[in-house]
Amino acid sequence: MTKQEFLSELERALGKLPHTEVEQALAFYDEAISDRMEDGLSEAEAVAGLGSIEEIAAQIAAETPPIPRAIARANTGSRTLNIVLLAVFSPIWVPVALAFAAAALAVYVAIWAVIAVLWAVDAVLVLMPFAGLASLTALIGGGNPATGAFVLGITLIVSGVGLLASFGVFGASRLLFQLTRSFARWIAGLFVRVSGDDAEAPNRMKADGTPNTPDHAENTPSVHDTLPEGGVRNA
Repeated sequence: MTKQEFLSELERALGKLPHTEVEQALAFYDEAISDRMEDGLSEAEAVAGLGSIEEIAAQIAAETPPIPRAIARANTGSRTLNIVLLAVFSPIWVPVALAFAAAALAVYVAIWAVIAVLWAVDAVLVLMPFAGLASLTALIGGGNPATGAFVLGITLIVSGVGLLASFGVFGASRLLFQLTRSFARWIAGLFVRVSGDDAEAPNRMKADGTPNTPDHAENTPSVHDTLPEGGVRNA
């Protein structure tokens, strides 16, 4: 199979994926094949080393965000018909979209509300000695200093507990903050490709921007690997 045949079949296999995803995939595999040919492989060997087009298309589809993928599949190819269908089905998809947005916002706000409540409660505990001092002053004025001293002691103990609890609140806040980031990334991932660490990044591009061909393609030896010393291929 030639490179052009491979790219044409890949474009057909990608079907109704978003146009940008298709163009990026074609450009990537065009470059990947050219790079392998520069390493000495023939055009047919470079293409064959990439694997089956069905597997490649399935991988690209899996990496495409769900919302753009669904929109692309629903595309009729006619701008006018697309607008008509959007208008006709707006009583269905508009409430669903609004409900989803409201639910996502409610979850996000709820997580931050928990963080705020934790710190507010901890702050009240830590500042309790001020209430104890006020009680002590009032009770001394009322002729009951022993009770005032007892109340102050209790508030100091409570303040100490609050200070110790601050470490737990700080840890819980960090976890909840990470949860909000993960939740926000999940929401964004429904619409756009969200870049993460190297383990989660799509396999079509390396960190330095060079093509990252599939594992089975990486393991295919190049001509340089198969030639004996001296550069002459054995018969």
